[in-house]
Amino acid sequence: MTSGSGTWVNNQPPAAFEKLWRGLALVGAFHIGGMLINVIFQMLGNNSLDGIPAKFLGL
Repeated sequence: MTSGSGTWVNNQPPAAFEKLWRGLALVGAFHIGGMLINVIFQMLGNNSLDGIPAKFLGL
């Protein structure tokens, strides 16, 4: 994975690590975006998003 000098081979990370990093960044961005939307709705007094987690749990 790394050469003797401690850098990536050809100065590029392995493809698997690149895919993992991009996937985690994308999931994190969606999660933070969803939390931001929820906070905005709560601040506006709209509580319509409160029931969504219960729907996923079948409650």
